[in-house]
Amino acid sequence: MLEIIVIAVVGTVLAGIWDLKTTEVPDHLPYAMIGIGIFYWIINGLTTGVYTNLMISLLVGTVLLAIGFVMYKKGQWGGADAWILAAIGYMLPVYDGALFIFPYIMNFAIVAIAYTVVYALAIGLMNPHLFSLFAKNARKRSWMIVLPLAAFAGSLAVSYSYPIILPLTIFLAFMSFLAVFFVYAKTVENHFFTRKIPVSKLKKGDVLEKGNWVGLSDSQIHKLRSSKKYVTIKDGVRFVPVFAITLIVTLVFGNLFLLLV
Repeated sequence: MLEIIVIAVVGTVLAGIWDLKTTEVPDHLPYAMIGIGIFYWIINGLTTGVYTNLMISLLVGTVLLAIGFVMYKKGQWGGADAWILAAIGYMLPVYDGALFIFPYIMNFAIVAIAYTVVYALAIGLMNPHLFSLFAKNARKRSWMIVLPLAAFAGSLAVSYSYPIILPLTIFLAFMSFLAVFFVYAKTVENHFFTRKIPVSKLKKGDVLEKGNWVGLSDSQIHKLRSSKKYVTIKDGVRFVPVFAITLIVTLVFGNLFLLLV
């Protein structure tokens, strides 16, 4: 099984690098990963006479593909996200004698949050003016930040005398962080991820604000240049690397939630 694990890791890492560099993952990469995964488990079934893993591969991969495309149609994911998630399901239906997808999905939530925070902060460090805009935005939404922070401060003070409420204090600390990060993330979204540009500056791979997460082709750009002067494009967190990071984390550490409890 080592061969299919190596191919899955290499494939997802390459997809992540492509996404970071160009925002576009070549369609043939996830297609090839899916084909290799299905072919591998067919050969495994013919060799062992047991087709359970093949059935799990087809079921899990197809369900993940359906979920991914729902996310895509709702504008939450790009098409590459849906295909890469499905490819992992087809390639690694089981690992170490258990279903692989359950710990993978649970770890995905943790990795996605951490990755998004680091990514957004990195954008701020590369564009320091965003922090002053964040401060202005935070003053406008002060209630959203002050309320959870006040609740956390009160709970923290009481927890010294009543340790039993420590879990509540930890929860309120997390909610306070989410409140602050939400305001910061909206600042990044409004002032960095969405911008109006002349059509003359459009380039292949740009995504229109009101469209799905599909990059413009050369022919689409040509049509826009003949009909519009300005368009609003959107960017977002280059999310495909999360699939590779989660895959490696799950293979090495297993279910992170079990390590945290």
